Amino acid sequence: MFMTLICCGFNFLKNFISYIFSAFAISNLFLKGNKLRSFLSVLGIAIGIFCIVSVLTFAGSMKQNVRGNLESLGLNVIIIEKWPWGFASGEYKWWDFMSRPQVNLKEYKLLDQRFSKDVVKDMGFESNARNINVSYKKKSTKKAMLIGTTSNYSQMNGFEISNGRMFNLNEEKSGKNIAVLGDKVAKEIFGDINPIGKTFKLNGIRSTVIGVFEKQGSFINKQIDMAVFIPYTFMRNFADFASESSQCKIIVRGYENSSIDELEAEVTKQMRNLRMLKPKEKDNFALNKMTMFSQQLDSTFKMLDIVAWILGLFSLIVGMFGIANILFVSVKERTPFIGIQKALGAKRKFILIQFLYESVLLSLAGGIAGIILVWITTISISHSLDFPVFFSINNFLTGIILSTLTGLLAGIIPALRASRLNPVEAIRSV
Repeated sequence: MFMTLICCGFNFLKNFISYIFSAFAISNLFLKGNKLRSFLSVLGIAIGIFCIVSVLTFAGSMKQNVRGNLESLGLNVIIIEKWPWGFASGEYKWWDFMSRPQVNLKEYKLLDQRFSKDVVKDMGFESNARNINVSYKKKSTKKAMLIGTTSNYSQMNGFEISNGRMFNLNEEKSGKNIAVLGDKVAKEIFGDINPIGKTFKLNGIRSTVIGVFEKQGSFINKQIDMAVFIPYTFMRNFADFASESSQCKIIVRGYENSSIDELEAEVTKQMRNLRMLKPKEKDNFALNKMTMFSQQLDSTFKMLDIVAWILGLFSLIVGMFGIANILFVSVKERTPFIGIQKALGAKRKFILIQFLYESVLLSLAGGIAGIILVWITTISISHSLDFPVFFSINNFLTGIILSTLTGLLAGIIPALRASRLNPVEAIRSV
């Protein structure tokens, strides 16, 4: 009895597979006979899948790169500045922020004495200046940003030195004419020459290269590659720390396992005491956090995803109607043949499978074409720009599933119409 059931099951499976393949073989003949029509159907779906998968891929890659940068900088970091980052919802009241005093070096030194060592792990000072002429022999550039900072800059920001070293605390205090270069500015000024120990000029002032940072090339840290880092005491030759153009900031880092809220409370308390603000007075300083940047990016990426889906779905709908229209034409052209098939014993589901197979096959071909285009684009961008693009298996599966569903939806009505044709009337329509 058991063997009989197995044999019956095997025969049923064999007949079913043969049945399916027969339907597929007939559909393939018609698809090959209408190559231009098939190509136009594939093109519409390819554009839709390309829109969706490409935006999801690039948004996901940007998200991954930016979050990697944020993790390297640390989410437990607060930057004290005059101007807040413009990420908060509502109006950016620049006229209120303009009257605030600039963060200065004296405040940095006082805060270093007052901060609780149980809450604050480390802190640093930074001042920026632009349009500085960086020159070595006949080569020069004004594109580099000059950053005067403390000796713990690389340690606080997680940047590695690829060649040479960072200046130390004694060199920071003495204001020695030394510099650490970003990777790009080092190559632009020195080319293939090893810059360590070489003397170059900053606005005509001699300085010696003692180190070069590793190439960053990422979304957030890319400016590091085109920057020159010097001790903030040496920076006084190029910027007035009291002026707006100096863009002074104090960077405060908490402990890895500590709460960012606890760190913010400590920084707020000490800054308010330092500036002698009354209880009802507003803060006249900004506490900018990496978490603010991360939250803003999350909402931006969500909007990008929504836009990608809207654009892609519109393209898919157009492609779906294109496939449905072509299948309706195909049903009309093949009506006599369908009548002959049904007269010879073909069942409704056999006809239904033929047209659904054609629809799904065309849509899948378009989906795969769109995915291949995305893959080629990601490789091209990754090789030509300093922006790694990650094509994930999830995006691949999204494209395949969407194109399959599109094919099913496009083909269901034409397939049902073909399967319900009366054989006699169908044959008479010759």
